[in-house]
Amino acid sequence: MERLTRVLIALTRWGLGGCALLTVLVALYVSLGRQLVPLVAEYRNDAQDKAEQALGMPVHIGALEGRWSGLAPVLLVRDVQLGDGPNALRLDAVRVVPDLWASLMERQLRIAQIELGGLQVSLHEDENGRWALKGLPVTQAQSLDPEQVLTQLQVVSKVSLFDSQVTLEPFQRDPTTLTYVSLGLQTGSVRQRLDARATLPDGQPLALSLRSRIRPAQWREAQLEAYLSLPQSDWAKWIPPKWLGQWKAEQLRSGGEVWLNWSNGAVSSAVVRMNAPRLRGAYTGRKAIALDNLALNAWFQRSEQGFEVAVDSLAMSLGETRWESRIQLRQLAATEKTEETWEVQADRLDLAPLTPLIDALAPLPDTLMAVVDGLKVTGGLRNVRLDIRPKASGDQRLSFAANLDRVGFSAYHGAPAAGNVSGSISGDLGQGELRLDTDAFMLHLDPIFAKPWHYQKANARLTWRLDQDGFTLIAPYLKVLGEEGKIAGDFLIRLLFDPALEDYMDLRVGLVEGDGRYTGKYLPAVLSPALDEWLRTAILKGAVDEGYFQYQGSLNHGASPEARSISLFFKVHDAALDFQPGWPTVRNVDGDVFIDDAGVRVKARSGELLNTQVSNVIVDIPHVDSGEHSHLYLDGEFSGGLGDGLKILQEAPIGTGPTFAGWEGEGSLVGKLKLDVPLVKGQQPKVLVDFSTADARLKIREPALELSQLKGDFRFDYDKGLSGQGITARAFDKPFTAQIFAEGKPGQLQTRLAAKGQIGLKALTDWLQFNQALPLSGELPYELQVALGSRSNQLTINSTLKGLAIDLPAPFGKSAGEVRNSQFRMNLQGPERRYDVDYADLANLVYASPVGKPGQGRGELLFGEGNAQLPSAQGVRLSGKLAELDVALWQKQLERYAGNDPGGSARQALQSANVSIGQVKAFGLDLNQAVVRVNRSNDSWGVRLDSKEVIGNARLPDNQAQPITLNLQTIHLPSADPAEVTAPDAPDPLATVDPRKIPAVDLTIGKLFLGDDLLGSWSLKLRPTAKGVALKDLDLNLKGLMIDGNAGWEGVPGASSSWYKGRLEGKDVADVLKAWKFAPTVTSRDFRLDADGRWPGSPAWVGLKRFSGSLDASLRKGQFVEVEGGAQALRVFGLLNFNSIGRRLRLDFSDLLGKGLSYDRVKGLLVASEGVYVTREPITVTGPSSNLELDGTLDMVRDQIDANLLVTLPVTNNLPLAALIVGAPAIGGALFLVDRLLGDRVARYASVHYRVEGPWKEPKISFIKPFEKNR
Repeated sequence: MERLTRVLIALTRWGLGGCALLTVLVALYVSLGRQLVPLVAEYRNDAQDKAEQALGMPVHIGALEGRWSGLAPVLLVRDVQLGDGPNALRLDAVRVVPDLWASLMERQLRIAQIELGGLQVSLHEDENGRWALKGLPVTQAQSLDPEQVLTQLQVVSKVSLFDSQVTLEPFQRDPTTLTYVSLGLQTGSVRQRLDARATLPDGQPLALSLRSRIRPAQWREAQLEAYLSLPQSDWAKWIPPKWLGQWKAEQLRSGGEVWLNWSNGAVSSAVVRMNAPRLRGAYTGRKAIALDNLALNAWFQRSEQGFEVAVDSLAMSLGETRWESRIQLRQLAATEKTEETWEVQADRLDLAPLTPLIDALAPLPDTLMAVVDGLKVTGGLRNVRLDIRPKASGDQRLSFAANLDRVGFSAYHGAPAAGNVSGSISGDLGQGELRLDTDAFMLHLDPIFAKPWHYQKANARLTWRLDQDGFTLIAPYLKVLGEEGKIAGDFLIRLLFDPALEDYMDLRVGLVEGDGRYTGKYLPAVLSPALDEWLRTAILKGAVDEGYFQYQGSLNHGASPEARSISLFFKVHDAALDFQPGWPTVRNVDGDVFIDDAGVRVKARSGELLNTQVSNVIVDIPHVDSGEHSHLYLDGEFSGGLGDGLKILQEAPIGTGPTFAGWEGEGSLVGKLKLDVPLVKGQQPKVLVDFSTADARLKIREPALELSQLKGDFRFDYDKGLSGQGITARAFDKPFTAQIFAEGKPGQLQTRLAAKGQIGLKALTDWLQFNQALPLSGELPYELQVALGSRSNQLTINSTLKGLAIDLPAPFGKSAGEVRNSQFRMNLQGPERRYDVDYADLANLVYASPVGKPGQGRGELLFGEGNAQLPSAQGVRLSGKLAELDVALWQKQLERYAGNDPGGSARQALQSANVSIGQVKAFGLDLNQAVVRVNRSNDSWGVRLDSKEVIGNARLPDNQAQPITLNLQTIHLPSADPAEVTAPDAPDPLATVDPRKIPAVDLTIGKLFLGDDLLGSWSLKLRPTAKGVALKDLDLNLKGLMIDGNAGWEGVPGASSSWYKGRLEGKDVADVLKAWKFAPTVTSRDFRLDADGRWPGSPAWVGLKRFSGSLDASLRKGQFVEVEGGAQALRVFGLLNFNSIGRRLRLDFSDLLGKGLSYDRVKGLLVASEGVYVTREPITVTGPSSNLELDGTLDMVRDQIDANLLVTLPVTNNLPLAALIVGAPAIGGALFLVDRLLGDRVARYASVHYRVEGPWKEPKISFIKPFEKNR
């Protein structure tokens, strides 16, 4: 026990000592290492030289330092550059940790870890496709020894790369840079691991992980496990185009994951999971296609028998279509008993979306692509199975089987097209079989039949055979059910590869319980187009008791007619036959239809055409040679009504529709019909119809005419027209006789109706739909001609007008017994109706208007001899010559027949006028040699009048709110009758005029003549008011008398009144008096008269005896003179003759003017009431010799004056009289001095007061007293 204890103590001591020794040695090792490692920096140049010798290129080391970390030294190399120039390889930092213990054990250098940071590498591809590090010298390619490489990798236990950048520079492509590249490599004697990460240019991460078990000496038995993670980036931007070969990628946005296991020198298993939001590209020369939302899940597994690939889920979007499928590929290796076999299975394949995919991406030759495009396959396949035997020979190299789900394909190079094919298919490369059991089946035997056949139900068995000579399709049994009936048949189609040989078809189809509407389905395309069109459209419906079709012969388009044989037969009843487009359908037809190489024949034993019975109808369409046109010949009998015959003429395509449009008829119709109709456009048919009628009624639309009790024999010949003999009827409730003449020629149908009779005026106006009152009465005989056809459609009526009275002013009026040959013409076709009227030699009218719109027409009315011409603008144009025109008579007729709007409608329809009139009587004036012109502007009418008496223009605006403008250059009024001038009580010339109806007028007269005397120029504005009319802005010149101001005329005819407020003024009143042939008893420098008053009647009936109001007069610087010599013949004018008054008062004016009474100013204000004038302010005459004041009443109605006259005699000018008054000369001198000092106050004492009374022209003046006090 003690020994054991001692042993333990000794071991413990030795152990502790060993530990202490080891601690000291480790401490010494670490201390030496920390002291010696930093000395590595002194060997930077040596290390740089060694590196250049080892690498064979310039090497630059920025810094070299040594550190100690733990129990191992650490070497740090900074700013390392390999090579020269801008393409040199650079490293920010390199950290090397040697493995000292492993180096001692292996007796060679071992490195525990190498860390590389900030590496920037550029890989460049040359034109030969070789990649090299940019900046490093390219060494000659040497064979790679995997064992050597793996052995060398064991020198370094771990390699780390971080914060690096790799730039890929494909040849002639933009570079691609991978950033944040990190890589970790761990190596061992058996196991290795590589982890790599990088960031793509779009910022997406890329990851790779690889684990392996490899012994350098046994590297062929390596085992690998790989994982790759790809982000969803657009790889088309970075993948070099040559990597894709003949495919062009526009967009490859895809990502996914890949797991892969490798052993025994091959892939043992793999899993792929991919999701591509969008792939877009195409094979070279094709149109690009886009695949959206592609999803793929697939796995691969290898076994001893072979391998198996399963696409568990494959889906993509092609446009709006989502395509999905599951596909499995299995490879069975060859054995002693079996050949190598590849099995392909798919649960479902939708075929239609695959066609554009194949067009864009499949590397197929153009010939095969044409087949794919031509077939246009639709539908889908279920339970698809393909067995491929690569080593087999003959047709067994490929076998297939599938279920068809509504498969369809187009015809291609003679092969038939089919649609909605459901059933099963099986076969190999040489033969096969299709069993058909489907609904809504379609079959198109192109090119024999232009349109496909559609059936509700189809059952069939089809076999085919493909050999070196051609393709053979056989249907030994075919049974279908369609709308046309129950059908059974068989066919054989042989398509030969040799173009020199003819393709052949033998087709037989039988039909029972059929529908005649579908017989055109079985018409082959080899028939002529016209015949084919007729056969397809002729039989509209009917029950087919039995039918049969057979085709035997060539399928080639250019084959001669002898290379094929066609026969078709139908037995029908209750059929509807449209033997020619546009003709009424023949119903309830019972007959047979034969079609063969000789032509088409239809034998109808009975039928109905509208409501007409037809019988013994034979339709024949003979066969014609190539280049000729087919004809349809029809011969039959009919018995029905006149209405049916008219309907045929209106609707049948024989060109008679416009002629007989709108005609209606009733009555019996019996006849025969023969037709020869070319079955080609552009050629006219031949139609011949003989028919007769009795006690029928016929109603014609244009012109609207109804005939009753119609009887006659008729013939319609399409080459000539309608003719008839022995025609009698009644029209307008009167009998007439008629004949119809066919005057046409081929292509120009023309018929003329000639009738004679008599018609009442009311019946005629009702027929013409003219409802306005006319100045006509009585009846008129007529000779009627109606032309209908392609050359002319016109109505012509000739009449003597005997029996018709016309109530119009001369020369247009006539009595009922008078004869005036006249003619009326009207066209019956076209968009316009033209009317031509000739009224003896007095007037000629031409007028044209749209149908149904007579108010929108255009025309001309010509007076006198000549022919009216149709204008191009809308409206009626008046022209010609008239001998005389009495406006009053025509106005009376207009008021009688035009109602409250005389001339209104005519004014709207009038376009222009240019009429020469010998004499016009209007408004009391006689205008001689007048020319009236009327023209239309945008918004008004312009009138020009040229005559001896009046010359001027007028503007009549459309807007009634605007005034009429009258601009008259000259007016010559007749000289006034002296008797009328001296008659103060003459009636009002405008008593019958209603002022309320006077429109707004702006009147301007340049020169107004009264006889040969020029009165002057006038201008005024007439404006309607509620009570009448106002005359504004008066500016009248009456031989020097200027009148301005405003006036008005109010009331009703016979009870109107006028007013005036304004001024009458001028210069020398003597000139005005003399111009108006009054005695110039007064002169003046200027004068004025302000008037404000009213009077009864019109403004033309103004007179002093009727005036009520005020008159304020003023004259300056003149004299009242005596009239002597030739002036004595002139009339004396004035309210008061102050010269006569002065003469009667024996005043002495010789000191001033010799003879007469001079004045400086005359003033006066009179207020009148119905012709009685009272001085509101005395009338004063202020002169150099005396002053006069007149105050009183002047009664112009009774020709009386009653006034006081005050005469003031200034002292200085009348000294003798003043002295006489006061009685002494001394007093006269004193008065002279006082007058100079005191003026008017003293003058009152030199005044004389008189009384004036009696007739105002010769009043009695009486002296009252010599003086008068101031008032």
